[in-house]
Amino acid sequence: MSFDSLLLVLLSALLHTVWNLMIKRVEEKHLFTWWALVAGSVLYLPVLLWHIPFPPKIWAFALTSAVLETLYFLALLRAYERGDFSLVYPIARGAAPALLALWANLFLKERPSPAGLGGLVLLIAGLLVVGGAGWWSRRKGTSRSQDLVSALAAALCISAFSVIDAAAVRYLFPGAYTVLVLGIMSLLITPVIVVHYGAKPALAVLRAHFLRVVVVGVLVFGAYMLVLQACLSARVSYVGAIREISIVLAALVGWFQLGEQFGPVRTAGAVLIFLGILAIGIAG
Repeated sequence: MSFDSLLLVLLSALLHTVWNLMIKRVEEKHLFTWWALVAGSVLYLPVLLWHIPFPPKIWAFALTSAVLETLYFLALLRAYERGDFSLVYPIARGAAPALLALWANLFLKERPSPAGLGGLVLLIAGLLVVGGAGWWSRRKGTSRSQDLVSALAAALCISAFSVIDAAAVRYLFPGAYTVLVLGIMSLLITPVIVVHYGAKPALAVLRAHFLRVVVVGVLVFGAYMLVLQACLSARVSYVGAIREISIVLAALVGWFQLGEQFGPVRTAGAVLIFLGILAIGIAG
């Protein structure tokens, strides 16, 4: 991977950690995230319009990816409702590269090396450590199984839409494709917001968090644009793996900033995850 591509991926990881943390700190996460997607769609609309007309084949990529990304956000937000940030985020993001390596092998013909397979072993070990910390911190009458299932469902969606999007940007500029997919995603989430919340609560969240909504919208779109740009010059399995350095950042934030329990254990697990990811990305 070139230095420029590596820099894009690392910057994306940093932005991704920041916006996930901002969402974690808001009570009405579904409403807040929906507004952030709407805000990002509006702010980045000129990027989309600049690249009209689109190649007809891009719609199949965009619609499929938008559905998967919608499922990802809903699963991740469900896990955030009760799960610790330093538990949910490493599981959701850490499992994705292992699945992504599989899809890249099957659909993009990217073959993992023995070192890459060794990285998968490290990654799974780290997941067990991080997930185990969640079980150890379980309070009486409270189960973390649903949180873990939601996080793993998010990981499955991440791996699937990552492969789709990496293929799609061969036909459409990454910035325009990002706005198209996330714009469709915001439309798909709208009926859920209307049915479950209504206009009054939604407007109340916007008034209370307007500036934060705008910032998160910019970060969500910007972070993914950087990743897709990197996919143009690097293998998707490498990009998808190395960007997960955000796992370590998230574990540290959950420990030091949010005061979540078992910070040292989860951080150790996150480091194992990252070492496995690094092996997949560089040698896999």
